[in-house]
Order: sequence, then structure tokens, then C-alpha cells
Amino acid sequence: MVLSTNNMGGLISTHLTKGEKMKYLILQDTVANKEKVKAGDIVELSYDEGRSLVGYGKAEEYKGKPKKETNRSVGLKKSETKVKKRSK
Repeated sequence: MVLSTNNMGGLISTHLTKGEKMKYLILQDTVANKEKVKAGDIVELSYDEGRSLVGYGKAEEYKGKPKKETNRSVGLKKSETKVKKRSK
């Protein structure tokens, strides 16, 4: 088996084109897109800039998680649970 870097199959993702952007979750305060971003921000960056921040440990790819809908209204008409009353 001969290893070659002609296709670079495992080194660089082949599904992205040069101008495509991805979303990244910022882990540490840093500069991205020539702007200051804080930890916890979700920003859309070019693939090259995003991968370099991931390499430095300052960002990770953002995979949107579907939010669970919860009903926190207790005792209202649309409430799922009944109100507990104190005994005397």
C-alpha cells in the first residue's frame, strides 16, 4: 500500500468548497472575523479560520441541538401539573 497526499482524504474535509461557512461555538474569548467574540458565542466563520480556532482549542464545531419544549406554568389553565396545596 502506498500512501500519497494527492487526495488528502483523511486530512481535509472534501465536502466543503472554498467559500463555504460553518457555525462554531467559541470556547474562549478571542478574535474571529476581525471582531472580538466571547466564550459561549456561536459565530459563522470561513472553514479555514474556523479550523485554525479549533486547532488552538478556542472553538468547536457547533451542532445545533433541538430544544425540548417545556411547560413551566404551574397552576394555569394550560398547566400539565396540578398545584399542591399545603395542609393546615
